[in-house]
Amino acid sequence: MASEWVQKNWKLVAVGAVATGVVVAATAYVLSGPSAKASSTAAAAADAKDAKSPSAAAAARRKRKSSSKKSSKSKVAVAASETDKAGAAAAADAGSVENVVAAAAATAASATASATSSAPASPKDAPSAAAGEEPENIRPDHLFPANVNALTEEERKKLAQEAKTIGNKLYGDKKYSDAIDLYSQAIKLSPSAVFYGNRAAAYANLYEYENVISDCDEALKLDAKYVKALHRRGNAFENLDRLTEALNDYTVICVLEGFRNQNSMAAPDRVLKVLATRSTAEVMKTKVAKMPSSTFIAAYLDSFRAAPTHASIVADHESTQDAVRLLKDAFVSLGAREWQKAFDLVCGAIETGSFENDVVEAIAYNLRSTFHFLMGRVDLAVNDIERALELQPENINSLIKRATLFMERGEVEKTIEQFQKAETLAPKNVDLFYHRGQVKFLTGDFQGAIDDYTQSLKNEKPEESSVYVHIQMGVAKYKLGDVAGAEKKFKEAKRLFPNSAEVYNYHGEILMDRQSFPEALKSFDKAIEMDTASPLPYINKSLLHIQWKQDIVQSEADVRKALEQDPLCDIAYTHLGQLLCHQNKIPEALQVYNDAVAVSRTEAEIMNLISCREAARAQLHVTENYPGLMENLAAAAAAAGAARR
Repeated sequence: MASEWVQKNWKLVAVGAVATGVVVAATAYVLSGPSAKASSTAAAAADAKDAKSPSAAAAARRKRKSSSKKSSKSKVAVAASETDKAGAAAAADAGSVENVVAAAAATAASATASATSSAPASPKDAPSAAAGEEPENIRPDHLFPANVNALTEEERKKLAQEAKTIGNKLYGDKKYSDAIDLYSQAIKLSPSAVFYGNRAAAYANLYEYENVISDCDEALKLDAKYVKALHRRGNAFENLDRLTEALNDYTVICVLEGFRNQNSMAAPDRVLKVLATRSTAEVMKTKVAKMPSSTFIAAYLDSFRAAPTHASIVADHESTQDAVRLLKDAFVSLGAREWQKAFDLVCGAIETGSFENDVVEAIAYNLRSTFHFLMGRVDLAVNDIERALELQPENINSLIKRATLFMERGEVEKTIEQFQKAETLAPKNVDLFYHRGQVKFLTGDFQGAIDDYTQSLKNEKPEESSVYVHIQMGVAKYKLGDVAGAEKKFKEAKRLFPNSAEVYNYHGEILMDRQSFPEALKSFDKAIEMDTASPLPYINKSLLHIQWKQDIVQSEADVRKALEQDPLCDIAYTHLGQLLCHQNKIPEALQVYNDAVAVSRTEAEIMNLISCREAARAQLHVTENYPGLMENLAAAAAAAGAARR
């Protein structure tokens, strides 16, 4: 799913790190910065009598072929990559690689990109022999000696290699059951990871996924870094809908290949997407809507400033009706930042149901719609805003919020229609231009955004003055490469709003993006001094310490301070989870991601967090099963970080 309007609006209006792209850049920096073979297991030996009996073997082949005809109706594609050439098993270079947590970054970069394919890859023919080349004798007698143990090791290896070569020719001719017989004999003669891997490829083409897994297990006991066996087993797990196990294998492959193979990286993306979609659906079934972060609510509500405000209209309305009294109390609570109390009061006002004034009643539905929207209840928000517009069809605030809801649903054309209608009715409305500018900003039309912000500033009355439109103007100029213009706008904003912590926080982000780190730190510290309750400057300081000094300890301390200020800040939880993964504190990171899911408000946010969580689980699998590899990975990452310094 695409990120919704309110999520992006929040991060643009209240979390400047996203407005300047710093969150993405710094997170990528975090992820890329400082941050044995098992004993052999012999294959089960075939009975010597069966080995001598062509009829018994033929019967077994017929049974497999019959079974494969039934299973070939499987709807799921199978991946059976080209098996190895004669010789050694494949092993991946684990040189200079990124931290395994990049699996989460690739997905978040998915919170959010679609996988390059929607199903496991299709089978490929295996190795050596050209298709159509018919072996003269698919079961030479000398490959099936009556007493294998009587042969020397060298003799067994030679015969095993010959059996494997014939098996490859049969595989190339798509005679998979016959190929399995030859690979089985090769395993009996001299077990190797390659022989098990080739037989697994043949089983995969017969859709015998349990046998694929079994053979890959044996191959990986002999060579734990055998990438083709990991891929075939991962694909078999995926076809059997054992997605967590599939993700584990695909993640190991990415680590072994140093996250350099885009085709390999598509597999965990694909599986994570399915896992996250399913898990999110389960979470949403039981999730109870509640108020999000106070900072989030305040940023959204403060972005509406057109006079007369709804609060002033209700305050000036004289009535003895209980509904009106409750609505007035709701706006008083709103001004005191008592969000839950305000919501309860407006709900009570609507339930009382006697306003005797369409304008005031429309404002009540508008306010309740706003709270539903902030809590992620989009359908309820739509119902209420439609009712508000039935009562007062030309209310600009309601038209803008309906446009916001359309944007939330990805209905861009309807969003534009609402803004056009609002402009026709009120061509000088400051909220109209500001929020339409935000839509243009989000869609990459920075000049169009600047034009709308300019109109918003041009038309505002003294009582409509807002710091946010100045900030967004500065950020948009910076996005267009007008650094001097951005600096001029922030200087002006500091003069006009000397007590605004937001100006210093956002300006700090631009300074950080320009790598003016000492100046950025001063700006964030100034923002904290002016507003100790805001989590945002702490989050930005956390990112700064990673970019500037690769100080992950201080970075973690700062983001924890952000959560102390606002325990519902989902962005802080997400960043903390990434920092913990980078330090290989996976169990703690998993708990942090679960906490973030609990406080997140939208389906898209939850899906992104679950993707991060499941990628972290896969990292834990790598840590537990490939400890040496993780040590090499950490050393390579540290070296890369030192080089950048």
